[in-house]
Amino acid sequence: MNTPQTTTEFAPPQRETFLSRVKKALAPLAVIGVMIAKFFAKLKFFILPALKFLPILLKSGGTMLLMIWVYTAMWGWKFGVGFVLLLLVHECGHLIVAKKFGLKVGAPVFIPFMGAFIALKEAPRNAWMEACVGIGGPMLGSLGALACNSLGEIFDAPVFIALAWFGYFLNLFNLTPVGMLDGGRIVTALSRWLWIPGFALLLWFGWKYPNFVVWLMVLLSLPRIVSLFRKRTEQEKRYYEVTATQRWTMSILYFGLIATLLFAMHLAQNDLHQHGVRAHGRGRDTIVQ
Repeated sequence: MNTPQTTTEFAPPQRETFLSRVKKALAPLAVIGVMIAKFFAKLKFFILPALKFLPILLKSGGTMLLMIWVYTAMWGWKFGVGFVLLLLVHECGHLIVAKKFGLKVGAPVFIPFMGAFIALKEAPRNAWMEACVGIGGPMLGSLGALACNSLGEIFDAPVFIALAWFGYFLNLFNLTPVGMLDGGRIVTALSRWLWIPGFALLLWFGWKYPNFVVWLMVLLSLPRIVSLFRKRTEQEKRYYEVTATQRWTMSILYFGLIATLLFAMHLAQNDLHQHGVRAHGRGRDTIVQ
């Protein structure tokens, strides 16, 4: 008995077009793209806040790197980096206290040969607040210098002791009660008339150690000196009102810090002499140790 045979028909092979080839080639890339998109979608809560701080990083970090580069060229990288970090610690002291009072402040900005500053976007509401923000920098800056001093003693490293000496000196200089220096802000809670001896001290310093920055500070301090000899408005009277407790507290902090820094400078200078380093060698002696 013959069984019927079935035949299977095969479709002719289809010619692959250029478009289909492109789709096959791009398919893996499309999958990878989708995976990357999902990954960054999960990170958006971290990336977006970081982008908000980009201008701050460029302003503060950029000027800080510029200052490190300048001082590294002058004193070597160890002293240059350490010096700028001490300035950063000082400015962070102002920033922390200002934030505590709810004041809006900008990021620290560094200017070679002039130091660093933070811009208050909102003025203090009274003299007590201005004094607290003013003394915050020297207090934290002095602790930073003390940390350098401790590292120098522990590791027998003169460069850290030299950094400590400069840190003590810079914070002490900033306590001069004149103009826009920290001391000028602090004594608003004590007596504005302290600006006059502070101004005289700044003049003497500029005469003894001629420096463009010091004379610029003298000029910038003149408006506050002139304001002492005109009649205060009612708003100014309210601004400078402080309690007896606040005045005594700030007096102890201010004059106590001055005495502490003078003593610390003396000790650091003695340590440098024992290492055969001149304290006034602008850091150069410590670099060649």
